Amino acid sequence: MAKPSTQDGYDALVTENCERVLVTLLRGLGPWKDSVYLVGGLAPRYLVAEGWPNAPPHAGTGDIDIVVKLQMLAETAAYHTLEENLKRMGFTKGFNDKGSQVNWRWQTKLENGAIVILEFLADDPKRGGGKVGPLPTEGDVSALNIPHSSMVFDRYKEIEVSAELLGADGVATETIRYADLVSFTCLKALAFDQRFERKDAHDLVYCIEYAEGGLDDTAQQFQIALKEKDGDVVKRALDIIARRFADDARTEGYRKDGPVAVAKFEIGDEEDLNEPRKLRQRDVSASMITLLGKVYEA
Repeated sequence: MAKPSTQDGYDALVTENCERVLVTLLRGLGPWKDSVYLVGGLAPRYLVAEGWPNAPPHAGTGDIDIVVKLQMLAETAAYHTLEENLKRMGFTKGFNDKGSQVNWRWQTKLENGAIVILEFLADDPKRGGGKVGPLPTEGDVSALNIPHSSMVFDRYKEIEVSAELLGADGVATETIRYADLVSFTCLKALAFDQRFERKDAHDLVYCIEYAEGGLDDTAQQFQIALKEKDGDVVKRALDIIARRFADDARTEGYRKDGPVAVAKFEIGDEEDLNEPRKLRQRDVSASMITLLGKVYEA
């Protein structure tokens, strides 16, 4: 399912509705809630503190991506199956790019008619990337395999969020486990390298540029992560950032597909915007080059 190609295709209200859907989901999952971790386009809402430092609003999102901890699901005794809980909350199966109904993508319709998409992801090394496998529940629910997504189980943060539940069921407060800066940007780098969507590049750069503590703190987080579990995945993600955003012997970084994707997403495709796009491309490339230099400094 292709995402909007420019920032104008996103709406702050839709993002707020995604948060409502996520809180509703967690409120209704009972013991299942401990097995889901937020990744994807809603995470920057929590990764970048509002107004830090003079951060512009994030583009937002129209979908919710959650990584499922398969082992915990298998060991958790739930009163109802995951599928029953989803249906009770008003979710129905979604559709893939070919228009076929799938059981790893679910959707719900809000009061204003907007559709919010919920996708279940998992990391099963025995399956190829993009392969779908059943979750260990009694219902007809599956997860799309995203290699290395399980790194979020070790690299996550928590935040308490209050939101109006769907169905006018009142306000609830739930704890959201979401990818930390390193796991989020690594997964975004891997995604951008694979599917070349502008939104992935924007999410990646936005969080690096505006993360609390600045590039020095972000670089330090990467330095630590390189020595820990999944350090090889972190190194691979940094290599992707270098290849897609930074200067090399053949090409100046600002001309590469990463900065161009960010600039086109944020500014637009129109020909008369060439100059502001080039300026943004240079800024993006410079930020990534600075980050890489700080990560690998002696």
